[in-house]
Amino acid sequence: MPDFSFAQPQRQSVVGLVLIFATSLYHIARNLWVMVIYFAIGEFSPRTLFLAGAALILILLLSLAYSILYFLNFKFHIDEKKEEFVLQKGVFSTDTINLPFRKIQQVNFKRNILQRVIGVYSVVVETAGSQEKEVEIRALSQEKANSLAEKLMAHAEEERKQPQEEEECVVESEDYITSKAVPEWEHKVSLFTLFKLGLTSNYLRGVGIIIAFYFTLREQFMFNEELSSQLGEPEMFWAQGKFMLIIFLLLVGMIITVGETVIKYFDLHLKKFRDTLQVEMGLRNNTRVNLRASRIQLLQVLTNPIQQKMDLYQVKISLASSENDLEKNQIKVVGLPPDVVSQVKKYFYKSSIEEDFFILPSKFLLWRKISRGMIPLVIISGLLFFYAQLITVAWFAAIAFVYILLVATYNYFYFRKLKLGISRDFLIKHSGVWLQKEEYLEMFRLQSVSMSQPLWYRRRGLINLTFHSAGGDVHFPMVYKSRVQPLINYLLFKIESTNRPWM
Repeated sequence: MPDFSFAQPQRQSVVGLVLIFATSLYHIARNLWVMVIYFAIGEFSPRTLFLAGAALILILLLSLAYSILYFLNFKFHIDEKKEEFVLQKGVFSTDTINLPFRKIQQVNFKRNILQRVIGVYSVVVETAGSQEKEVEIRALSQEKANSLAEKLMAHAEEERKQPQEEEECVVESEDYITSKAVPEWEHKVSLFTLFKLGLTSNYLRGVGIIIAFYFTLREQFMFNEELSSQLGEPEMFWAQGKFMLIIFLLLVGMIITVGETVIKYFDLHLKKFRDTLQVEMGLRNNTRVNLRASRIQLLQVLTNPIQQKMDLYQVKISLASSENDLEKNQIKVVGLPPDVVSQVKKYFYKSSIEEDFFILPSKFLLWRKISRGMIPLVIISGLLFFYAQLITVAWFAAIAFVYILLVATYNYFYFRKLKLGISRDFLIKHSGVWLQKEEYLEMFRLQSVSMSQPLWYRRRGLINLTFHSAGGDVHFPMVYKSRVQPLINYLLFKIESTNRPWM
């Protein structure tokens, strides 16, 4: 790979001008599409059409001029003396962004379809604690983008090293590019795996949308027996038509949900290098992220019973972020077999995790969940008291029995699954009935521990726990304060005494 120098201000790739101009055209089309349709379907004099065409040409020329000026004024460079990355942009006024190396958290790559066609990458520099949450350079060649990312991350890592590790840091900086030459291991998720994942994860949501769409059509177009009698069609054929319509809508729902999964995670590829885990995926918007273990705040491993039988797991990685931007800083890696999940956890945490003991919720949580589940039944019972003609007592009793059985069974398994595992350095929360989840939080990454105690908890000595980190919170409900107080004291001690950087 060529060794690019970024000491002097430089521009994006020349073909980036095409991307800038295309973006301008997109915004123009989005704002003027009504006028285009208006002139297309209306009848106007030649003079009016000529003036409209001239105005459109003028707008395009102004947009082209703006794109050229924006391209020429967009410059960036690395200032090693001031230890910062500098970016200048603007047409009518110049906006200068100075990012200290120590605030650079991550450098990612993105590509949309147009960027793939013209052969450029977007380089996204994510930061923490600055007004600019992220800085994006939208048109760099692959070699230049890789070189810029490696230099920025090398400088950022050097800034975060402890003073006693400066000598080791220099060696790592020099070997950074070499370490990314050959991956230690890699895993690629196949198209068939994504197909199975789409069927077993988002399908129920898609079915719900399609069913709602069906009932909307039924109300709007009166697809019922009355319409069948008006048309003179036998009810049997009308019922068959409705059945076929439902089957068709379910198939459409399946295609939509599977297609959504395939487009989002197409060509999902993991590569583990010496000091980073590279994740690349996406068909419409291709994204490549280099994950360093130092940035991982919270790790979640998710699956459901069907996916578990197929050895399909999802890993959700939460990075350091502000409270209002947690979802954006989550990386979801899907369709992984158990051995790859173990390799990912080993890279992030360097050693195996063994839970020493578990904290379980109070049994009152089960009764509270069941009693809350009974609220809809009580409300419906009260309404039926005034509309008793709608349903017989026997039918209501049968439906109520089934509902109570389902609510009690679901909440029983929810209670059985919920537990908080404690090891020497980790908190591991286990939860979920259908969507089973394990959340891993290193103790030294904790920022605080909070307790809440509603009035009706006090008599029984119960509290709710929340463990706060830069990547999100872990909640654990209804535990006895006397039992968890030693753990809370230990965690507060760890928070105050640790010298390890949490990001």
